[in-house]
Amino acid sequence: MGDPTHKEKSQEALRVRALERIEQGLLPRAKPARTWGGRGSGLACNLCDTPILETDPEMELEFDGAASAKALRFHLQCQSAWDAARRTPQASDWIPIGKALPPFDTPVEARLNMGTGRSVILGVSRLRGAGEGAWLNATTHTPLPETWRPVEWRYPMGFEASEPIAAENAPPKRA
Repeated sequence: MGDPTHKEKSQEALRVRALERIEQGLLPRAKPARTWGGRGSGLACNLCDTPILETDPEMELEFDGAASAKALRFHLQCQSAWDAARRTPQASDWIPIGKALPPFDTPVEARLNMGTGRSVILGVSRLRGAGEGAWLNATTHTPLPETWRPVEWRYPMGFEASEPIAAENAPPKRA
């Protein structure tokens, strides 16, 4: 990053720009399938838009499932800022249980009401064929206590989401 204007950009400013570009759909939130490092190619960085000089390290990222997509190129500092930004949880990531249920047998993070006025966030999965009320601890694969009820859920960071099940199409709740 021999460009003096690039050196002036703070890591925080780059992270904010990365978040903006992720929200605009210009950069992915997904984890890359492959990453290479090497000498700068002179092409523009996908984050700061300045050329990656031959004297700078260049990070090239490829993503699965996007055969037609071009590789992304970053300065090393920009790649680090993008990676931090893509891992930043979004408030909108949480899906209320009343709106949609996660796919069966898919580990998700859920905010659980423990029935005592307390809540906890835990990795869980919904058991196939057992209706809306059968949830398992994703780590131990044991049923959750009867009083623990999921309130909302989200996919873990870097997880490629399959389609949630709309609550109106979900099996009926237990009585």
